[in-house]
Amino acid sequence: MSDYSAHFVVRGKDVSKSARDYLSGLLGTERRKNMERIHGDIPESNYQSIQQFISDSPWNHDALMEQVAQDANALLGGHSRSCLILDVTTFIKKGNSSVGVQRQYSGRLGKTENCQMGVFACLNLGEKACVIDFRLFLPESWVADAARCQKAQVPEDRQEYRGKNQLALEMVKAAQNRGVSFEWVLADAAYGISQDFRRAVEQLGYRYVMDVISTNRIWDADPEPKEPQRLGALGRPITRREPSNPKAKKWKVGEWVTAQFPKKARELCLRKSSQGELRARVWVTDVWVWDEGSATVPEKHRLVAREHEDGEIKISLTNAPAEMSWEELAHMQAQRHWIERTFQDAKSELGMAQYEVRKWRGWHHHMALVSLAMLFVVKGIRPENCSG
Repeated sequence: MSDYSAHFVVRGKDVSKSARDYLSGLLGTERRKNMERIHGDIPESNYQSIQQFISDSPWNHDALMEQVAQDANALLGGHSRSCLILDVTTFIKKGNSSVGVQRQYSGRLGKTENCQMGVFACLNLGEKACVIDFRLFLPESWVADAARCQKAQVPEDRQEYRGKNQLALEMVKAAQNRGVSFEWVLADAAYGISQDFRRAVEQLGYRYVMDVISTNRIWDADPEPKEPQRLGALGRPITRREPSNPKAKKWKVGEWVTAQFPKKARELCLRKSSQGELRARVWVTDVWVWDEGSATVPEKHRLVAREHEDGEIKISLTNAPAEMSWEELAHMQAQRHWIERTFQDAKSELGMAQYEVRKWRGWHHHMALVSLAMLFVVKGIRPENCSG
């Protein structure tokens, strides 16, 4: 903890004891980790001091997260399989006062609920993962209500709508600027369905594996669009480009994979663990993405399809080079499991969803300390060592 104490000296006031108490509570034995339970679990703590530390103290969560990212990078970065995993998780809330809350879809519950939504970036290598960045998603209904934002103390520069893709891309750029070393960016279909998002990640210099939905359109060969060379009925030039390759067919990706997978997939080992090999049937092939008639150039991707135990086939697109093996691509696709596991552990063991704050600063302070607690777990630091 002493390595992080400087972040909790603000305007000449040292609040690092409250930071240690809160971290010890997050890492402690109580099942619930709200402020009242943390105070009960840490007898020497002061409830009012903890409440003020989380909700109102002006210590900088961004500066803390920069160090968390760099320390996580020392453990998990710099490897050919190091990856940044992007995902959303929700926090169920009552009422409408908590910053960013509204009725919106919760993937965890599989339905629309009153909740807050955060976009998270997790650095992963093998079976270890740590949150290194996060963004609170503000719905359009919030940014359109200046009085509501002011009451929740949302900073002025954040009182504009940013979509989840924009927030995720901000975090990829932030990780790059902080010197975090990773080869891959992984994301689910919420991001993978966007060709613009995939292209932006590639332009930053990263390989990616991102899921798509069954209705995404692909071509099974290069459509080789030709330039229009004729005039329309009124003498106007035709601008719509048409495919010239008669062998190229456009498909809904789910229908194409369903037709091809049974005869072309093969069983592979995704990874080895203490419980033995994790195996699955996998198919990898080349596909092209192009909006028929557009002036853009068809983009070649590799498609990775993997069958789950329940028979569902997960489909992803990647910009990985042709020489990369099926085994490596299947392994990287399966690594998204670790951010889901990270959320599960953080919520059940580290109090990620058990905060009692309503304002912008409090939410970000809590998430930063949960991220630091998570880093301590990855490092193997025990609760009693937080007092150092």
